[in-house]
Amino acid sequence: MTRHRPGAPTADRNHKHERLPLTVSRAELLVDGTDGAFRHLIHRLLAYASSLETIRAGLGEMIGLSGVQYTMLICIAHLQDGKGAGVKEIADHLNYTGAFVTIETGKLASLGLVEKRRNPGDKRRVLLSITQHARDLLNDLAPAQRRINDTLFASLDHAGFEHLCTLAESLCADARSTQALVEFLTDKKLANQS
Repeated sequence: MTRHRPGAPTADRNHKHERLPLTVSRAELLVDGTDGAFRHLIHRLLAYASSLETIRAGLGEMIGLSGVQYTMLICIAHLQDGKGAGVKEIADHLNYTGAFVTIETGKLASLGLVEKRRNPGDKRRVLLSITQHARDLLNDLAPAQRRINDTLFASLDHAGFEHLCTLAESLCADARSTQALVEFLTDKKLANQS
């Protein structure tokens, strides 16, 4: 059995001070040459996203839906604009696939919350709108929804809200491009392994 000599470096001590490679290279994302602030931001965004998922699930549960179904219903209600919302429009707005939107809106239709009708401009497509039953559910939910959303964004003033809206649009566009990059790199890595 090998005994550790006091003062001699152990494997753990050597690795403890070894710096991991940077996870970003753009100067705008580095502070004092490190990515610590960037990593902290990512972890805060992940924590916020996790909270959003939990809050969304809770709002859905209040009206007997899953979080995804609740989001889909609210999205249709806001996008239908008197004419109905198309599957592609909803998918693009929420960054879901068209197939996923079709499945989830089918469930909402079977619950009597969404109506589907042929798109007069393109008979192969459908337009979706919420039913009166769905409108009643959303009207009943609105007081709790307002209280929850006001609390969720309590730290924002009007200027901060406008800035966040602009940032969210840019970050969502960046995320869509990055998803395509991740798919490409994953496919390439898997191809190299076979």
